[in-house]
Amino acid sequence: MAKSKAPVIIITGGTGAGKSTVAAVFKKLQARVVDADRLARRLLKPGEPAWYEILREFCDAHLEGPVESGKHLLPGNFFDHLGRVFPNLPWVINSQGVLRRDQLGAMVFSDPRALETLNRIVHPRLRKLLDAKIELHRKLSQRPLVMDIAVYPERPFRGLGDVVLWVRAPGGLRAQRLADHKRLTLEDASIRVRAQWTDEEFEKIADFILPNLGSDEELRYGAERLWPKLLIKASGGSAE
Repeated sequence: MAKSKAPVIIITGGTGAGKSTVAAVFKKLQARVVDADRLARRLLKPGEPAWYEILREFCDAHLEGPVESGKHLLPGNFFDHLGRVFPNLPWVINSQGVLRRDQLGAMVFSDPRALETLNRIVHPRLRKLLDAKIELHRKLSQRPLVMDIAVYPERPFRGLGDVVLWVRAPGGLRAQRLADHKRLTLEDASIRVRAQWTDEEFEKIADFILPNLGSDEELRYGAERLWPKLLIKASGGSAE
């Protein structure tokens, strides 16, 4: 008799909604948790293909030679499409080549076209990485696999899991949590929140909705109660 596949459960929701809190609950319930944002950071390390593409798209910067570990990058290492050497480092990186995520984030969340460009660079690569994670996990284990992925509503990620849980939180709460975590002004945090998917759009793709009104204790309790229903739904059963 063939073994059943490990269920894949998607946790999604806007920034600051409480997805990590819910994922931590599921981890205690013996699930393996994959943080998609952490994987995306690996894709953006100096020398990775996505890193080069971001430099080209956002700074018209081309690197002279490979990135060498432990060595600082200099303005003279970069040239534009006309062959002109940069007088300063491209604004999107520091001297170690690490992306300035805060500056890049501030730009893309205030410019829809820039956000679209960044997503075009990162999302297809991230999808391939997530698919590989699922395939490897299912070969080695039957434990539930939980994916914490805010960008799930984006088209490249549709169909990634067996069941989708949306952690829903008011925009004001999310903005405050984001401002505290990222040390942003509340106005800047609110701009980022408004640039993300709307509640109506999340609701269309969700199998289950877990409200978060600000109490971590209540959120954890709600996650624990919902867990058996998620497993049933992910296995093809009815969890109404």
